[in-house]
Amino acid sequence: MAAGLLGLCGCYGYIAPPRGASLVGREAQLWLSDSGAVLLAQSIGPAAEAITGRVVSDSASIYVVALSTVRHRGGDETTWRGEHVAISKTRITEAGARRFSPSRTALFSGIVSAGLVAARMAFQGRGSGAGGGGVGQSGNPR
Repeated sequence: MAAGLLGLCGCYGYIAPPRGASLVGREAQLWLSDSGAVLLAQSIGPAAEAITGRVVSDSASIYVVALSTVRHRGGDETTWRGEHVAISKTRITEAGARRFSPSRTALFSGIVSAGLVAARMAFQGRGSGAGGGGVGQSGNPR
């Protein structure tokens, strides 16, 4: 059962797409420059660091993204419901598409498996389960 669960929850990362590849239709994370954060402050909130969402269109100079989250510089995240925002590519420092990561999944699976084995060994115990007189038992019948 644990192996089946691990197979369902793989790890993902945001990987830079190959040069010239379009992000349209893909879940992407876009890191904003300082000037990009300032220009977008009225529409997505102050001190934005990165946005995540599905790329709706990708022209030569602008991404249009259906937002799912905005990460702020303090570490807070704001959840969005697919509102569209246009972002100039000159205001983005890094872009990555969400992709399955076999190495992260293998590492996570190994750690979880080791934890499950350790927990089983800790709760299984080492005794035989058969015991002699317990608490409250007396050798003299009345």
